[in-house]
Amino acid sequence: MKLVVTGLSPREETAFGIFLGRALRHWTWQSAAAGRGVMLPPADLIVADLVPLGLGHWSEEAEADLLRLLQGTPAVLLLPSHDRSWATMAADSATQPALVWLAKPYGTKEMQAALEQAEVAIKQRTRRAAPPPQTAPTTPPMPPTQLPASPIAEVPGLTAAGLRTWLAALPADGRHVFLRKLSVMLSRAHPFEVRFTVQNSLLVHPADGWVASNTPMLVIKRVCQSDTLATALEFREIDGAQAEERMERLGMRLRELDVLLWELAATTLGKQPAPPGTGSLLFQL
Repeated sequence: MKLVVTGLSPREETAFGIFLGRALRHWTWQSAAAGRGVMLPPADLIVADLVPLGLGHWSEEAEADLLRLLQGTPAVLLLPSHDRSWATMAADSATQPALVWLAKPYGTKEMQAALEQAEVAIKQRTRRAAPPPQTAPTTPPMPPTQLPASPIAEVPGLTAAGLRTWLAALPADGRHVFLRKLSVMLSRAHPFEVRFTVQNSLLVHPADGWVASNTPMLVIKRVCQSDTLATALEFREIDGAQAEERMERLGMRLRELDVLLWELAATTLGKQPAPPGTGSLLFQL
């Protein structure tokens, strides 16, 4: 499935890429410039924020511009949370291309559900448009001329639930302070910040599955290995908007939460860890 994304901010595009790489790995995507009257590249599905496209409020002209932009391509359309002007068009789905409407703000679960709903509509359209099968003489298959490509190796990851399971199986000796504090904050499923200095921190968004930091990874790993240093750190909950504002202001880089947890767990043990009692080389909990 090929997507074209338009109207998202650079931060939103980065988060979207992380989300798509984890939730829908067989999909590909590219970004396209936003603006009224732009032409989008060919795609199976379009994800568009209507406000940057100049289509934040419905009118007959705006509807015509939207249909001209889509050119019959199915789309997930992002709407302002306060706007209800597109409700009539949203209800008239029988006469329109396969459109899925998603109000902002939204989470990864809502976006995944919208994309999967659009994918179902695309497959239904494809089946309806496909010509009836024709019988033809069968020929024996040709022997393969080359071996199939090797599957792409997946980056190992550790979920928050996996981290809790692993920590619960360790001796209750008070060690691994940083990971234990991190696990407690993750269990609350609320964005939080780990302060290393006044200007250096680690932002974590458990619900959306991302982390952002301007703290060198070497420093984070050193703290992870030192219970004394970890005890002095400040962990505090913040709201999602505050996390995003701080991330943008300090130029932090987004990463996947599961991958970071894996790296920190590996650092704590000094090797690639396996959950106690499983014998597995990867955390897959």
